[in-house]
Amino acid sequence: MEELRSTEILDKEIQEDARKKAEKILKNADAQVAQIAASVEQRLLETKNQKEIYYKELIDSFDKDIQASVPLEKQRYAVSFQNTAMTEAINSYLDKIGPDKKITLIAKLLKRAENALKGKKIYAVCNGFEAAKIKKMLEKELGKEAVLSCKADEANPDYEGCILETDDKSVKCRLTVQEIVDELVDEKRFELVSALFGGRLPE
Repeated sequence: MEELRSTEILDKEIQEDARKKAEKILKNADAQVAQIAASVEQRLLETKNQKEIYYKELIDSFDKDIQASVPLEKQRYAVSFQNTAMTEAINSYLDKIGPDKKITLIAKLLKRAENALKGKKIYAVCNGFEAAKIKKMLEKELGKEAVLSCKADEANPDYEGCILETDDKSVKCRLTVQEIVDELVDEKRFELVSALFGGRLPE
């Protein structure tokens, strides 16, 4: 009988010990779960903050790029507007002076090519002018013997002026009104802007 009681007491002690161990394990598990949850929450918060900073920097950078590009686009527009206005003004003036004075201007372009054409025979085509008048100008500048022919350019009518090519095809040059206009816009920009806009870019 006494032995039976000892067994019961031993069982109770074992159960009590197991219960305490189980409680301890559960408490440790609860603490670990709480710690993991807190760690996850902290990481989520840190990630959220990092993303907010990243996207704010991205938006700020994008906004800065836009703000930086506005003056550049404005400047491009102003230069384009200037060029268009100057080109129109020059073309308007050239239209008024008539073909003979335009041919005189083309002759000035020809003088720059004289060294390349010296001693060579040329063929000429022209557009926007009488071929006879262009030929006369060429013969005056280069000599009659140098000009083999001058005729209207039926293949390429999209210019005003003449195109020269040597008989050996070693030299080809364009002498056009558009080249005169482009040169004036490039070289006389300040004077033209002053005349058209009072020296001031359009706002």
